[in-house]
Amino acid sequence: MIHAVLIFNKKRQPRLIRFYSPVDLPKQKLLLEQVYDLVSQRNNDFQSSFLVTPPSLYTNSSSSSSSKDRNFIDEDIQIIYKNYATLYFTFIVDDQESELAILDLIQTFVEALDRCFTEVNELDLIFNWQTLQSVLEEIIQGGMVIETNVNKIVSAVDQLNKASESSDSKITSSFTSALQAFAQGGFAQWASGQ
Repeated sequence: MIHAVLIFNKKRQPRLIRFYSPVDLPKQKLLLEQVYDLVSQRNNDFQSSFLVTPPSLYTNSSSSSSSKDRNFIDEDIQIIYKNYATLYFTFIVDDQESELAILDLIQTFVEALDRCFTEVNELDLIFNWQTLQSVLEEIIQGGMVIETNVNKIVSAVDQLNKASESSDSKITSSFTSALQAFAQGGFAQWASGQ
């Protein structure tokens, strides 16, 4: 199972944090810091993209944590990441997932984002976070991979964006006609017709 997807830049600023397992906020922050510290110190030329559970997660799990929290921490989790330009795409998975399959999934995720944004960069993820979330939701739901075909992912996101744009234009036109009716004094008549 995929427990979390994290995207952060080289300054530890998160661009996407999505947990599929229940983890309280302080533990999420701790995990993000530890994953960043581990990943940023690695040399991608000589070291693999696979890491085991950060040791301090075991030692810092307090007795006041919920049992669900402790189960997530006690599992053998792996951190699988890939660095693209200024961003780290990181997946936290259990030992049931194949490391190479997750690396391929990260590649699929980035390819889908590239097609949606035409050469994706960090600013695209910041200003178009809805599309980023949509792409991720087309690939993973509930911690399980549901789609890996880049063409199908991009097509679904395009359809979602078109539907969103058409509903936005309907809202805008309704709002504009309401303002015009209000300005002309016929707002009550306009409202009764809606």
